[in-house]
Amino acid sequence: MFGFIRPMKSELRVREADRFQQVYCGLCHAIRARYGRFYTLFLSYDMTFYALVTGGDRADTAPPCRRRCDAHPLIPRPCAAPDGALERAADVSVLLTYHKFRDSLADEKGAKRALAWLLCRLGRRGYRRARERLPEADREVVAALDDLRALERERCDSMDRAADASARMTAAVVPRTGDDRERVLRQMFYHVGRWVYLLDAAQDVAEDLGQGSYNPVVLRYGLRTPDLTEIREPLERTLERSLADICMAYDLLDFGRDAELVRNIIFLGMPLVTKQVLDGTYQTNGGRGKHGSL
Repeated sequence: MFGFIRPMKSELRVREADRFQQVYCGLCHAIRARYGRFYTLFLSYDMTFYALVTGGDRADTAPPCRRRCDAHPLIPRPCAAPDGALERAADVSVLLTYHKFRDSLADEKGAKRALAWLLCRLGRRGYRRARERLPEADREVVAALDDLRALERERCDSMDRAADASARMTAAVVPRTGDDRERVLRQMFYHVGRWVYLLDAAQDVAEDLGQGSYNPVVLRYGLRTPDLTEIREPLERTLERSLADICMAYDLLDFGRDAELVRNIIFLGMPLVTKQVLDGTYQTNGGRGKHGSL
């Protein structure tokens, strides 16, 4: 994932902002404990959201613990206590991150391709471990990636077909419980993946136009310049359709914890990021340039 999924900080209560940061830090420690330091470099707010949602059915929240890390070596920081949701999120983070490396290796050229090759080499051992823990999810992700690459090769101008392939990857990593909750979560994360893919495509229009790279937004609307003004309305509508389905899925889920925090992210944070990307005002980490800063 790409870091688009984050709360609207100005509307968070202090305890909710603290909880989001604690889960972020707890996930970082879970990745490090299960896979080493390398994959902690690719931790994102998106996977923090995944941990909050998939662990939201738990009835209680364990008190946070205080731990040091490479980013904060002197003063221990409060972080969420280890649990199954964080461990699952760590596995999913590694699985999706490695496949993003592989996708970059197939798509990029020159120095970027060399970097992708290096990242694949460095991340291969961790990926194999994650694949052993999530074999079914890995098979679905690989199949969806193959479909997406086929669409890229034929320069498919259908945003829905390209976004569907990407959305199936995020739906694939939902915990398999065989109940109604799994069905609703798969629907939610399908549309999360669709929204992220199309928003990333909109964000990358200028770069992809310059490099001649595949971009379904460029092809669908026949763009010759990176200006999104003329296509903003239809593009916003298709993004809002996925956001509406995500909101509907949220309303069908029973949360034992973190309900208001997740609601803030879905109903406020994601629409705000949509607006910022389409306006050209989006900045990673709010422009602060600090790893993990809300």
